[in-house]
Amino acid sequence: MIAVLQAFLPEMFAGFLVNLQVAGVAVALGMLVGLPLALLRLRLPWSIRIIRPCIMLMQAAPVYVIMFFLLNLLPREMRLFGLTIPMTALTALILSQAINMIAYMAENAYPALTHLRQRELPQAVLFLPNVMRGFIVVVMSSGLGAAIGVPEAVGVTLAHAQRLPNLGDRVLLFLVVMAFFVTVFGTANLLLRRIVRRLSNG
Repeated sequence: MIAVLQAFLPEMFAGFLVNLQVAGVAVALGMLVGLPLALLRLRLPWSIRIIRPCIMLMQAAPVYVIMFFLLNLLPREMRLFGLTIPMTALTALILSQAINMIAYMAENAYPALTHLRQRELPQAVLFLPNVMRGFIVVVMSSGLGAAIGVPEAVGVTLAHAQRLPNLGDRVLLFLVVMAFFVTVFGTANLLLRRIVRRLSNG
């Protein structure tokens, strides 16, 4: 089993890096669109009648349904603002996560901008932990990419587990991966709570 782990762990860490990259791009796209929506809502209060239904729709749409829709129903290449975007499994995963992040950022940025306009900086900077929380959520949920062949940590784990000869080795492999995720996300949540506490008291 030690030899198996030596071969598996580098691939799993590389897969986890894919999870982080998916989350980073999805959150960046979410901010790129979500922040202007929040600002529009702040400047033009009547726009909530248009923005709110859009946000509710984006929040309600299941990520895995969007992911399969993007991958299977859209053209293999799309042109957007002069750029050619290949619709790969990775692109579908990022865009499906980004749709949810747009709604998340728009909802969380609005109170932050309101506090900022009222010069309530301690309350406004609480937006930053919300961004981090969104990032963590996307990292966790990007494991859905395994269903369409994205080589992220869950997909790599499932592929390796299928090649193991007996159930005991597969269980041990899953326990190692679970311990890794529990450690990473447990530490991230602990740090996030401390940051929120410090910002709230500051």
